[in-house]
Amino acid sequence: MDWYKSHSERLMFGRGTFVSKANFCMTAFSPTGTCGFVVLAAGSGSRFGGAKQVAVLGGRAMVEHAIAIADRARRPPSPIVVVTGAHRAEVERTVAPLLENHSGLNTCHNPDWSLGMSSSLQTGIDHLERVESGVEAVLFMLSDQPLISPDLLRSLQQRWHQGWTMAAPVHEGKLLGAPALLGRVWWPSIRSLQGDQGARGILETHRSEVGGVETAPGRLADIDTRQDLRRHAGTFIPTDCVP
Repeated sequence: MDWYKSHSERLMFGRGTFVSKANFCMTAFSPTGTCGFVVLAAGSGSRFGGAKQVAVLGGRAMVEHAIAIADRARRPPSPIVVVTGAHRAEVERTVAPLLENHSGLNTCHNPDWSLGMSSSLQTGIDHLERVESGVEAVLFMLSDQPLISPDLLRSLQQRWHQGWTMAAPVHEGKLLGAPALLGRVWWPSIRSLQGDQGARGILETHRSEVGGVETAPGRLADIDTRQDLRRHAGTFIPTDCVP
């Protein structure tokens, strides 16, 4: 079964039970734990030419936008962990003033950030387990996607609460990637990743376990270069400020 099929091919009856045209049923688990948020902010920003995590867009650093979006979407006491790396000092300095006003917000450093994204994913889930014993899922976010909305993150969590073990944005049947939610059952797979591998390979390999959320690809645009930053500067409205 696959969320990417049309709604006419598949109906949902109650939490975690799905029936297709072939009358095949799957009853997934019913999660009771917490979904933690991990904001990945460890990259060097080579294409940007510096610490894009703290580049200002709409009056705030991009990592601040990510934190604000996560804060609007989470269900307290869900923790928010910002993983630092290449620009640790700059990111921590930006996040520090927010710590008092955002319960559950903290940072952790990935000393192996240069080994690739896999090390940051692993650092994030390791830290989550240390700070919140009840975390049963992780929602990975990138610090350079200021156009994603709290509603998208809420919908990903809703898929998890419906019984899916993973959730991700899709468009017309195609998996789009981050942000993505992975239940604890997939954490060993995350820990087995190497180099610059992200979670996308896990999602693609196990699509039948992915609850998709229809999303316009433009909402997932990232800021890779200074030109990207300038292009968005004139029209940008923080999504956490939109009702």
